[in-house]
Amino acid sequence: MIQMDSIKLCFACLLIGLVLNGNCEVSSHAVSTLDSSTSGTTTLTIDEIQQYRDDRYHIFQESLSEAQLSQEHRDLIAHALSKTYSGVPLCSFSFSLDARGDKALPSEEEAVWIVPESGGTEREGNEDRRHYRDSPISYIPDNPFDVAQGSVVAESKSSVKFRFPLTPRLIAPNLHSDAVRVLRKVDWVAELTVDPEEQAPISLLLTLASDDGRAQAPLVNVDVARVEFLYQYNDSCQFYEVFSKMRLFKGSSLFSGDFLDQTIKTFKNVKCGQPVAFLLPDKKELEFIERY
Repeated sequence: MIQMDSIKLCFACLLIGLVLNGNCEVSSHAVSTLDSSTSGTTTLTIDEIQQYRDDRYHIFQESLSEAQLSQEHRDLIAHALSKTYSGVPLCSFSFSLDARGDKALPSEEEAVWIVPESGGTEREGNEDRRHYRDSPISYIPDNPFDVAQGSVVAESKSSVKFRFPLTPRLIAPNLHSDAVRVLRKVDWVAELTVDPEEQAPISLLLTLASDDGRAQAPLVNVDVARVEFLYQYNDSCQFYEVFSKMRLFKGSSLFSGDFLDQTIKTFKNVKCGQPVAFLLPDKKELEFIERY
């Protein structure tokens, strides 16, 4: 009986390796809330940031050149994506965190944070320092989607929703490694909702490409996998802030049991100094999907 159990164990280990082995590297370590990469930033005026947005618009337009979309829809996408990131404004804001899951960091009550000229974020009256991901911005890389395969999935007078295949770099530190590896191997899609009048982002939803939004493997079931950003215009800072960031992964693993990683970050009272100034960090990819 002992010998048979050993054989079963070896077979199970072999099966895990075959199912979960992938070519992408995955980090399973928890992410520090401290920011060690805040050095190396350039301070830009509002005019310089507008030029940066214009440059990004042309980059997105170029990537859309082969898309099977109308020119009007291409313009909407390029304008909206060019406004999803404008550097990091020197500002203050309120931030709260609702985190749930077996590996979740403790939730936090609303507190005031500041983006100083030195970079990063600092808690008012406290020595806490964090990465820009805990601020009302998100960085969308220049070519995050396979826009040549993009399509319009819904359209009205107030919004247009586009759908694109997406292959993100996924680092989900609050999940067990077996679930992370499965998520790295499955297909993802992005749904970008745009305000056609303002040519601006309303929301960006990242989810699994399957019809039911689920992923299944012999040893792991992923029932929900969603990352969502909600945008609104900020008059004080003259940019489109992210007022909510949501991440939800839920499922089960044969060996780890049920898993849950739910994080909702909410940002309020974003106020910029005058004249408005932005930091443009040397590290351009300020955490896209991988850290939310």
